[in-house]
Amino acid sequence: MLRQTSIFLTIFIAFLICNVSNGMVVKEKINSQSNFVFLAKFCYSTTPGASMSYIGTAANASTSIYIYNDWASEWGVGGNSKYSCSERIAASTPQTNSSQISANSSKTLLPEDHQRAHFWYVVAANCQSEVGEVDFTLTLLNGGGLWSAQFSYDEQGLEALYLVYFFVFLLLTAYTAFTAFKLYKSNAFHPMIKILSGVIILEFLSIFVILCNYGSYSHNGTGGKGAQGFGELLDLAAQLLFILLLILIAKGWAISRVTIDEKRVVLGAMGVLTVLYFIMFVWIKAGENPAATTYMYDTVPGIILLVARSLAMLWFMWCGYNTYLEETHPAKRNFYTVFGVAFVAWFLILPIICIIAAAVEPWVREKTVLAFYVTTNALALIGVSFLLSPSRSGEYLAAATKTSSEEYTSITTKSYDESF
Repeated sequence: MLRQTSIFLTIFIAFLICNVSNGMVVKEKINSQSNFVFLAKFCYSTTPGASMSYIGTAANASTSIYIYNDWASEWGVGGNSKYSCSERIAASTPQTNSSQISANSSKTLLPEDHQRAHFWYVVAANCQSEVGEVDFTLTLLNGGGLWSAQFSYDEQGLEALYLVYFFVFLLLTAYTAFTAFKLYKSNAFHPMIKILSGVIILEFLSIFVILCNYGSYSHNGTGGKGAQGFGELLDLAAQLLFILLLILIAKGWAISRVTIDEKRVVLGAMGVLTVLYFIMFVWIKAGENPAATTYMYDTVPGIILLVARSLAMLWFMWCGYNTYLEETHPAKRNFYTVFGVAFVAWFLILPIICIIAAAVEPWVREKTVLAFYVTTNALALIGVSFLLSPSRSGEYLAAATKTSSEEYTSITTKSYDESF
């Protein structure tokens, strides 16, 4: 297991080093037949020292750069395609409306927001014909130091958040590796612990990938190409494997029975859920509007994912309830009660996060929901690790031997506990 993890980390680090792309230093070459093209979005804080720099060349001399604040009178008009090109341009912020910024020029503006943080939007427009080819570099900086300058205000604090949880998951992964090694040496490495170990490693790698991306971003405004999406994909895999683990425990595997009840149904349902998650993930990433400030679960694919997860929760509750009724051992019944209540709450946290996302302002939405999301995932994995720790689970978890690939023979509680 350690060897496989080392290989995976080596491939991942090579992936990050070899792939560098755009962050909030936006360097791009566009060629559009439209007369109005979105270029970038950035949330400026009220901290003094913010700047927006444009350097570019354009094939069409009449193409200009326009900037919008997030007021309804500005981006509410400029970002709405039902208005004409001239109406959209007229709604731009006075800094560009009063004196056009030619796409064939260099210009530095100093956005000032004294009341609250605001999103600022940058577009290229040409109402006379088409935008055409524009080769440009946009540098958007907030006031402040290393931890905030490169970051849009709605993302400030995320690097620190992931740094904290990197150490949390590093400790949890180290504990998991130590536990797995001890159980393996004592011939008691239960398949339940193997699945849990896989979930923790995937979640740790997800945190690590995203942290590396933020670390690179904080220094120069660029991040690893695809690193954010890769980290989110690892988190998605961890979530699916964790749901599988919860369903298996709820069905009483290795606690009330040594075989998986309705194995084909479980694998089939998880296969469908995995395919659905992957399709929705690709849909969200491919159809994402870079100018939007909506939370992903406010989109059509996000709502489908939320429904799928809710169905998984109902399945988990049904399995847990039936297993509880069949069980007669007091310690095991107590385990099912604690486990069921705790992880129904975990399933419910995502709809609660969606409600919070809808309630908070757009400029604090992303960091608020991510703080809740990462924290609840960490607590859930710490909770399962605690419930399944050898010192606690000896009364209800059957230890495993290598005598069969289909079933795991129960051995004495004493032998499982004595591995520690």
